[in-house]
Amino acid sequence: MRERPFNASGVQIALLVFAVVFLAWPLQKYLGPLLPSAEELPRTISRLFIFVPGIIILLAVPAVRRYCAAELMTSIPRGSRPEVAGVAAFHVLLFPLAASGAIVLWHWSNGGEMALARRLGEQETARAAFASATSTDGVVLLLLTALAVPIVEELVFRAMLFRTWEAQWGRMKAIIATSIVFAAYHPIPFIAFCSSLILTALYARTRSIRACILVHALFNGLMWYPLIGQYAFRTVGKETGEIELWTLHVVALAALAIALPLYLWAARDTASSASTIPVDCAPARS
Repeated sequence: MRERPFNASGVQIALLVFAVVFLAWPLQKYLGPLLPSAEELPRTISRLFIFVPGIIILLAVPAVRRYCAAELMTSIPRGSRPEVAGVAAFHVLLFPLAASGAIVLWHWSNGGEMALARRLGEQETARAAFASATSTDGVVLLLLTALAVPIVEELVFRAMLFRTWEAQWGRMKAIIATSIVFAAYHPIPFIAFCSSLILTALYARTRSIRACILVHALFNGLMWYPLIGQYAFRTVGKETGEIELWTLHVVALAALAIALPLYLWAARDTASSASTIPVDCAPARS
């Protein structure tokens, strides 16, 4: 059984994650008026308040700071690099189509073509989506989600929460529990849950938080609308709501339904993961 990285349970870490999120609201309330007006400051800057309590904890607690530094210093194992490249390609190219296929099937199954057509009618036009993505707000959001978010989330959810639950419950239960908490933290739980399963399984197999950050950052960055994001849920010519027009997305969803369980099975507990050195006693890694 692996050692826990900290003297805390997984439930305590999960509660701390949500406490940090809730702390963002009073910070925004009291510090927000000190910032420039909305006309001078992008609205997405307000999202930074979510990270302020976490940064304070990181800087104030030496054990957490040392642990995160050690995780970030660990390079991707050379033998795992082809796997990381494959997971990145899968996550960036196939996963968005599969997620869109899940959305399409959900609305179609709950009301047929009319329900799906109504859902498609709620989407922004291509011109509006492009303008929003390339605005100051859109660019700030891109930088935030492609740079800051992957580092913070992977350290918290994979390096801390998953490893703690893995020591307590075993690998597979830890992967699922971590993904449930990750999903609860995001606006579209189903997509976040499946994405977390992939990323947590990748970490379980490679033990490299850099690999997870890389895949996460590529996905968030390339989903920017002017890039791959404009193709993941393109609705032009599909306004009638006919499910046949979404065949590629449904096939991608079926492929995900097959590939994801197989990858989770490959990430299951093995004899080689029976023990490890506690993080405070482990030598520096490079």
